[in-house]
Amino acid sequence: MRDVDKVWNRACADDGTGVGDRHLSRLLQVHGVLLHSGAAVTAGRFAPAELLAAAASAEYFGLHGLGRLLRDIPAAAISRQDEQRLDDEFRDLDPDGLMIPAAFEAHYPEARDDFDPVAATASR
Repeated sequence: MRDVDKVWNRACADDGTGVGDRHLSRLLQVHGVLLHSGAAVTAGRFAPAELLAAAASAEYFGLHGLGRLLRDIPAAAISRQDEQRLDDEFRDLDPDGLMIPAAFEAHYPEARDDFDPVAATASR
């Protein structure tokens, strides 16, 4: 398994203490809810501070459009119109749910020091 895959799996388990690990974990948590449940559920599940932190994490990976959208998510809890707008924007921004894996794979080689080291596995 490639190092990038090991780091990804670690982030999915909300493990790792490096700044990059924490950004990836935080972003994956919020993105997963947004992808599968929409803006209103995301607004209800995460506090505004958590959404701001996820927005900063998106920007860490160069996903500035996603960062802007995440900052607007609390509006989905207030207005059905904003909820629909944000769901539509997200669908246009990431129709296949692949923007984070692509951004992470592009960013990881440049910022390996931001992630906890990957333990070497012994070959048999």
